[in-house]
Amino acid sequence: MPNELQRYVLLDRDGVINRRILGGYVTSWKEFEFLPRALEALQYLAVHGYAALVISNQACVGKNLLTIARLESITQRFLTEVALAGGNIKQVYYCVHMPKDDCNCRKPKPGSIQRAQLDFAFVSQTTYFVGDSPEDMQAAGSAGCPAVLVRRDAFLETRLPREVSTMVASNLYEAATMIVAKQTRNAGWPESVVPARDSNKYFHAHQR
Repeated sequence: MPNELQRYVLLDRDGVINRRILGGYVTSWKEFEFLPRALEALQYLAVHGYAALVISNQACVGKNLLTIARLESITQRFLTEVALAGGNIKQVYYCVHMPKDDCNCRKPKPGSIQRAQLDFAFVSQTTYFVGDSPEDMQAAGSAGCPAVLVRRDAFLETRLPREVSTMVASNLYEAATMIVAKQTRNAGWPESVVPARDSNKYFHAHQR
């Protein structure tokens, strides 16, 4: 039976947790750079009873720019740093296909979110997805999840972009505080709980 105090938040990886390489991919640990306050955000979520599930497209594997073994190595180091900072990432779901493969696990399709839901039995209507792209927002909407769009210039916005029906944040920490405040207020949850700490895992969705 799921832990009633355990809440989940879905997170894109590149551009939300670590710096996105424009026009390229993170193919080594030295290229993996946590965005400002990202580790603090993950710790904040954990303190408030949230476990994170990472949903990420990694077509660099399908394009033979990165091996599965190297991706696993980067992921293990990434998860270690998060755990040392007090964060709680339960699992990572990667789609390693290229767009032309037309798989269901690559965002903007919702397959990876649906797989995570099967694994962790979260309620989509109360589980936020934090992403930085239209594909993230579309995948969240298709899976029935509310979403937060991360935009670095969000603090300049006087209103939400027309295509976004939920919230906009300038970084993951702001998104985390918005989610916790909104859900605590709406559901009457306690301000903080101590989350269960399972071993960190990663999962490559639908490898071929």
